[in-house]
Amino acid sequence: MKRVTTLTNLVNDVEELLSELKDEHGPEVQELRHRVEDALAPAKRAIYQQSNNATARIGRYASTVDGYINDYPRMAFLTGACIFGTVGYLAGTMARDRD
Repeated sequence: MKRVTTLTNLVNDVEELLSELKDEHGPEVQELRHRVEDALAPAKRAIYQQSNNATARIGRYASTVDGYINDYPRMAFLTGACIFGTVGYLAGTMARDRD
């Protein structure tokens, strides 16, 4: 997640730099603009693919849960206790119904 954010920031900074250099018409500047624009297209696609990747999504969810646990430890404990208590109750009910 951190890599995607860093890469996104870099792409945004480069695009901002290109917009500031749009008035420059020297041949070296134009060549550099074309090379940078050609390099940005695959970087943008990589950012898009990475942000949609299942691993990246799981990483974002894990980061969100970690933030929740750190910000609200008591609430996180109670939530976990309720979830696991419910799962345990349902598992016990299912096991009793089989006998």
